Amino acid sequence: MHRSTPPYIIGTALGVVCLVLTLLGYHQAAVITGLLAVIPSSLAVKSNGGDLAVYTYFIVSIIFGYSISPLPQHFILPLSLFLLALMPCIRPFFFKYVANAQFIYAEAITYLIALSLFVLGNLHYGADWIAWTFPGIAFLFGLFLVSMFTLERLQIKSRIRDYFGVKPGDTAPDFTLTDQDGNKVSLSEYKGNRHVLIIFIRGDWCPTCHIMLRTYEKEKAKFAEKNIVLIAIGPDPLGVNKEMVVRLGLDYKLLSDDKNEAAKSYGMMFHSNNPDTKFQEGIPLPAAFLIDINGKVAYTTNPRIPGEMLTPQTIFPVVEGLKMA
Repeated sequence: MHRSTPPYIIGTALGVVCLVLTLLGYHQAAVITGLLAVIPSSLAVKSNGGDLAVYTYFIVSIIFGYSISPLPQHFILPLSLFLLALMPCIRPFFFKYVANAQFIYAEAITYLIALSLFVLGNLHYGADWIAWTFPGIAFLFGLFLVSMFTLERLQIKSRIRDYFGVKPGDTAPDFTLTDQDGNKVSLSEYKGNRHVLIIFIRGDWCPTCHIMLRTYEKEKAKFAEKNIVLIAIGPDPLGVNKEMVVRLGLDYKLLSDDKNEAAKSYGMMFHSNNPDTKFQEGIPLPAAFLIDINGKVAYTTNPRIPGEMLTPQTIFPVVEGLKMA
């Protein structure tokens, strides 16, 4: 069972109960149940429950808003809560266009629109204390999230350049890390034998990284034709990586860089992380590095170009120019 399944089931069940209570006229019970439904639904999204978890989260948020509405025609509150739920999902949904450092204030603008609708709608309809208090709790949590997101984007924007720590033509830093099966893997063992495409990810919590890993998996045959081996690197421990490889259907190695030694050597560490979280060494940005058979960097995704790491086709012209062993 995936870790997102329990909160998904709980959130969905509470959402259904909230809707039933609302239709039966049990206003206060419905509102409390709705707020309780939003919490596990959001956790299911955070735990990478996939598109279904995201869509369910949206629906539960709308039901929560509907349960609070003082009048049946008060559609503004459900809309405001839908936008609040959309706020943390903007970048995963539209990463190809907004990436990590584009449209920095996208989340903040969405939050402000949602908050404005919430306040103006409640004022217009003369909402009671329930309509102010319970969604207010959700909006306070949303304020915390949007502040965290915006500060992170500003930090990345201030430090990001045209390339990471290494660029085409540089000698690729060597590393020795453990794969999902517990085997030691070094970059140097491929020198003189195979080209290597390194894919850095932020961790299993990152839905964009899942898309990235699956995208490169689909192009595996293309890379194999040019004697390129795929290797992914992330900060999660062996057990998490092993489960992720199985769940995403990956047929290549996923190495554990729990101290971010490889990420740091490639200049991937653009911001530190809260020491109270499990990623005490920080969180790297997603990127791809193509290392040729001589150990030189032949290509790296450009952190300034949104979505480049999600389109392996940008690498193909470089791949075609690689020499076979």
